[in-house]
Amino acid sequence: MDAQTKVSRSITKLVISHPFFGSIALSVKVDSDQTIGTMCTDGVSILWSPDFVDSLSEAEVTGVFAHEVLHIVMKHSLRRGNRDPELWNIACDFAINEILLIDGGFSLPEGRLHDPQYEGMTAEAIYDRLPEDAKEQFSGGSAFGEVTDLKEMSEAECKQVEADIDSKVMMAASAAKAVGKLPAAIDEMVQRMKQSQVDWRDVLRRFVGGDQPDDYTMRRPNKKMYHTARIIAPSVDRIGAGDIVLLVDSSGSVSDRELEYFLGEMNAISEDIKPSSITVITFDARVQTVSRYEQGEVIESIKVNGRGGTVITPAFQYVQDHAINVDNMVVFTDMGIFDYPPSPEYPVLWVSSYENAKPAPFGETTYLKY
Repeated sequence: MDAQTKVSRSITKLVISHPFFGSIALSVKVDSDQTIGTMCTDGVSILWSPDFVDSLSEAEVTGVFAHEVLHIVMKHSLRRGNRDPELWNIACDFAINEILLIDGGFSLPEGRLHDPQYEGMTAEAIYDRLPEDAKEQFSGGSAFGEVTDLKEMSEAECKQVEADIDSKVMMAASAAKAVGKLPAAIDEMVQRMKQSQVDWRDVLRRFVGGDQPDDYTMRRPNKKMYHTARIIAPSVDRIGAGDIVLLVDSSGSVSDRELEYFLGEMNAISEDIKPSSITVITFDARVQTVSRYEQGEVIESIKVNGRGGTVITPAFQYVQDHAINVDNMVVFTDMGIFDYPPSPEYPVLWVSSYENAKPAPFGETTYLKY
């Protein structure tokens, strides 16, 4: 069987037996390329080497195509940032091979990267936990299905690629679920993506300020009503919301852009909800900075120190040890957390900057779409 026939049969098998993966594979450009070593994707196309395909069984080719599809679905080509490309590939493979082998039942080439300790973790979190000799230790295991960066694109173009991927994923999931062939892990991921379409700022204000306003005011007309219906309506006026503690994840996996966005929303909380006080605690593997702001004060900046790994328990412990008043706590993070403390007595809202992250084991979790 020649390589092209093997590829065509593999994609057909995905469409019939694994329709979610088959739908995504059919929606992107798939082409042979003699210049690459194995198979790779940049998020919009999948390229494969004829020599590599010839070296695999048909079942393994099917598995590698599913592997590339998950790279696309999880937007790995858009999320590398400044991370080392080889280590990023290793981390991404650990993140998706668990789904393919356990939940999907696919066959993958010998030497594939798979370790139960990384189950359920994001590629970013896995990257931070890779051993120092990861390149030497895992160099062969990530060689059969690589993820490469997209060509240089503007922010608007990147957002368009993300929107296109989201659309393909939703359509593929709907079709697969209709015939009862949507893997549980994919279904869970899609549900989180749907949740992330909700404006997290509305969730945040409901959580902190409650569903009922203290009063209404015409001093600041409702902008949403005006822009959508051209109706001048009063906006919500809140007298106060007690004492709020904001935990801000300043670990290395959180980008400067995310921190800037967090800062803007923190000031919006101060202005709109008028808490009695806001205590901002930044943390990575330990508490880095603590700043308190009284009602109406502007939070001018987020003081970032450390930029190490993520350990959140010391931040919760700090609040307890220093008897900080907490009526509501909001945690801004990418959810690369694996040391969740016991649920505290006060309500906690987790604001995740990664839309595919699993919800926290307690409190309410919402997703940042920016």
